[in-house]
Amino acid sequence: MGRFLVTGITFGVFMTEAIIHYNMGKAKGAKDFKMKLPPPKELAKIAAVTGAFALASGMIIGSLQRNPGSRK
Repeated sequence: MGRFLVTGITFGVFMTEAIIHYNMGKAKGAKDFKMKLPPPKELAKIAAVTGAFALASGMIIGSLQRNPGSRK
């Protein structure tokens, strides 16, 4: 599987999780839980962190796929 595909899928999954956690934190103590996107600045910060970890994950997975004999 291509590194870009792995990175894209990882970003999508991690970003979804991050937005859910953001909403859980905002709703703490509230009676009802509503899913909303964060304000643009906050969303950009979340996307930057999520993107960095998705890139790292893609690079690690790609490295492991290229060097199958190095794992034991």
